[in-house]
Amino acid sequence: MKIALLVAAGGSGRRFGQPGGKQLFIYRDKPLLIHTLEKFKDRVAQLIVVLRAQDLAAFQEQLAKYALGRIDLAAGGAERCDSVRNGLAVLRADITHVFVHDGARPHVSPELFDRLRREAEIYDAVIPVLPVTDTIKVVKDGAVVLTPKRSDLYAAQTPQCFRRKTILQAYAEIDPSGCTDDAMLVEKLGVTVHTVPGDPENIKITRPADLPALKL
Repeated sequence: MKIALLVAAGGSGRRFGQPGGKQLFIYRDKPLLIHTLEKFKDRVAQLIVVLRAQDLAAFQEQLAKYALGRIDLAAGGAERCDSVRNGLAVLRADITHVFVHDGARPHVSPELFDRLRREAEIYDAVIPVLPVTDTIKVVKDGAVVLTPKRSDLYAAQTPQCFRRKTILQAYAEIDPSGCTDDAMLVEKLGVTVHTVPGDPENIKITRPADLPALKL
């Protein structure tokens, strides 16, 4: 099993409200994206980072400061799916599995990674999930039209893990319009997506107020 970690970090991070976005924001002496990569550098065969084209040069300068080994870079696209597709284009030929991860999730525990890896050896698609604790309402035109059963609802995290052939087929055959994560493309392909328990500390940084919750 040879894993490529594809880090999708091509968003503008408008809600973060800092110049350069959140991925290159310096937190505890390092860019958030470096914190993310350090969690994986000794656990995967290939590291791929997808960034906005205008951020590539600045990130290459940052990489020179850290012993992360080889990082393959790709320019982001107009939408997240375009960025992931660009990252998939630089997969090495020997890679068997692709773990797609949000660049703004810099805390992935070894335990979560190991849970995902074990299941990814068995299944074509595996994602970490957490049970939803709030009651969820489906609202249209300002009115509640449905209250789903809370025990059936889970929040998806990353990394989301796929066999190489599965994720490549999904991106080749499925229209990504309306898909909010990579697992949704695979679902539309007709492949069962399996789950493992996620990690409450594997939070996605959206605003500066989220930073104190990081366990780094």
